[in-house]
Amino acid sequence: MAREAVRLASPDAKPAITLSVTSLSASAPPDTAPADTAPADTAAADTAAPETAASPRPRVRLVPSGTGRGVLDGGWWPRSRDTAAELTELLTALAGPGGAPASLVTIDFYDWDEIPLRITVRGREIRVGWLAHLDHVVAVTRGQADPLLLLVVPPGAAPASAEAALARSAIETGDMMPQEILASCDISTERV
Repeated sequence: MAREAVRLASPDAKPAITLSVTSLSASAPPDTAPADTAPADTAAADTAAPETAASPRPRVRLVPSGTGRGVLDGGWWPRSRDTAAELTELLTALAGPGGAPASLVTIDFYDWDEIPLRITVRGREIRVGWLAHLDHVVAVTRGQADPLLLLVVPPGAAPASAEAALARSAIETGDMMPQEILASCDISTERV
């Protein structure tokens, strides 16, 4: 399965392909994207939804393309527990410019408020499934490929801890389970 690589902007990060998905640095305010990051293909970005303060990019990091798979395929740090808004933003970004969105997204019941049965992304209806013990993971299914498994960092996590959890979730051969990653980054795994 081909995987797109998404990396946080940092001086010591390895070069990677950047989608219209970025992550915040620990020093940036939690509701804006870093000023020094831009989509790799600005022509494609111009045809996508305009970037505004009301629609910031999702904070996500994926395992680099072609490097194999650990327990997770990356991590995601949503801004709120608003399921429909956050999943729509994530799935739009993962689809990329002109790409087809997922067919199913499965979430951890305890990570979210008011879970819809379906959401609409780019005019396509996507089913939302949930499990009570998915342990801070979201599974994104696209066609017949293996699902993309992302650690869900709680929205209220401290920026430095959340950035560390995103980095650990995107290790190519990572063998840490989601709750171990969160606990190792001083992020509570207690259920709300």
